[in-house]
Amino acid sequence: MGGTRGRRPTVVVLTALEVEYEAVRRHMADVHEDREPQGTLFDRGRIPGLDWEVALAEMGPTNTRAALVTQSAIAHFDAEVVFFVGVAGALKDDVRLGDVVVARKVYSHHGGRESADGFGARPEAWQPPYDVEQLVRSARRNEPWSFLAPDARPATPPRVHFEPIASGDVLLGFRDSETGRRIHRHYNDAVAIDMESHGVAHAVAMKHGVRALFIRGISDSADQNKAAFDAAGSQETAARHAAAFALRVLRDLRPAERPARERPPGPATVVVSAPDRSPGPASWDSRPVVRVGEQEYLLYGGPGDLLQESRHGNVLRRQALARVMSDGSTRGTYAWLRQVEGFEPDRGRALTALEQEANLCRRLRGPSVLQLSRSGNTATLALAWPSDPKRGNPLETLHELLPESAAPADPLRLWSIVQALAEVAHILERLSGAGASHRALRPTAVVLRRPHTVLRDFGLAASPPRPGENPGPFQAPEQRYGSAFRPGPATDVYQVGALLHLALTGRTPEPGWPPYRGSAAVPDRLVRAVADALQEDPGARPSARALRLALLAAARELASVPPPRR
Repeated sequence: MGGTRGRRPTVVVLTALEVEYEAVRRHMADVHEDREPQGTLFDRGRIPGLDWEVALAEMGPTNTRAALVTQSAIAHFDAEVVFFVGVAGALKDDVRLGDVVVARKVYSHHGGRESADGFGARPEAWQPPYDVEQLVRSARRNEPWSFLAPDARPATPPRVHFEPIASGDVLLGFRDSETGRRIHRHYNDAVAIDMESHGVAHAVAMKHGVRALFIRGISDSADQNKAAFDAAGSQETAARHAAAFALRVLRDLRPAERPARERPPGPATVVVSAPDRSPGPASWDSRPVVRVGEQEYLLYGGPGDLLQESRHGNVLRRQALARVMSDGSTRGTYAWLRQVEGFEPDRGRALTALEQEANLCRRLRGPSVLQLSRSGNTATLALAWPSDPKRGNPLETLHELLPESAAPADPLRLWSIVQALAEVAHILERLSGAGASHRALRPTAVVLRRPHTVLRDFGLAASPPRPGENPGPFQAPEQRYGSAFRPGPATDVYQVGALLHLALTGRTPEPGWPPYRGSAAVPDRLVRAVADALQEDPGARPSARALRLALLAAARELASVPPPRR
């Protein structure tokens, strides 16, 4: 975690109303109360799956109060991030009750000059930092509602709008009022309105290096029907959705690299102990050694997801490439370490899936199972990761062979990639024959062992398919929300095609992009194999066996290409 290693960085989460506060508070654990110098009471604790210290307060309405509380809270907690989470009224008809608006801009709609010519706006606007903006866009695409409890998820998922909001000290209950008309005239791209965001933004702007985000669930339409909507429970729903999406963004947000700061002694000093070494809530990214039963593992960093922690609903997953510390080998024994921590109601299913994967590995000659351990609500699976017999280091993955931008000009490197993925397709054939599918292929999942490439694990083979699974650039169309098709063996074929597309172009396929056209250096057979594997309709894709045969034929063609003249 960069400069924050040794302590949990702090995010201040501010709410204006009790219903907003409760929507965040229900996610927190290990909570204790903290009074900052101005007297505001904060609940401090953690949220399982997030490596942040959370300081939560209900501060009441108005921008002035929001600015004062925010400024004091940042100083008291040495906060790196401020999230303002709660409800707002919609200003546009296409923004519906229960939707979430994340502020791309925050306007102060009262700023201006009144003259004989009428009101002239003098806009003030706050915008989020670019890295935070990108996280919002990513979270909106990839499992945006993973922090909503299954029984709280509506049949039709709410939409997330990344658009401007207007903020002022007037509670708008009639869009055609003078205030409503003024907002429409001068800030007509604003889609929601609240009474506190500008105050929080103003305080954050005065503190260098602090990032902020404003997440508002829509509870009314800023009109005369507000009271009826509130009585029907719209605020509870809107606050719940806002809190869930805020945590989804926070899950991916990483602390900034900051130099250590001197902090004054006294009541405002906060001391957070370093995470312990036992398996549990502490992030794997913050400790080098993990102990599982009597075994210890030294965690390694690496590209992509070789050291990662993620949360999906009530399930926290950790994974890492690790060295087995007590094997006595001077060459080194390495493991692909996966750990699942399950919380009700998904606990039993998640832990059992890891055990079932271990059984699949044994049945289908997959990676060797070094350790399978289950304790309480945590299960850990260690799979053998092959090492270089000469140097003793862990073997590299397909990630190291892939180009960073343009297609590789070297036919030998392209041959190595195609040959490796043909062997992957052979493994996928065995999985399909057993009625399972991997569904989570990516460059770091393919380990380049000689003479045969292997997979580091069997991905999602032991888990039932679900909408939104495997978020990211290698997600097949049928894995996305709203698809009419069920993920399965054809999903694996698509993902092999996506890896080939990346090898040939330096980028992953995107919906709506034209198919890969090839070049003189690429055999037509390989071009067709990629296009067929990336068909939108899973039924139109070849089987894993057919894809393997096509790739082997393409590899033979590439092997016959004479080397370039020196």
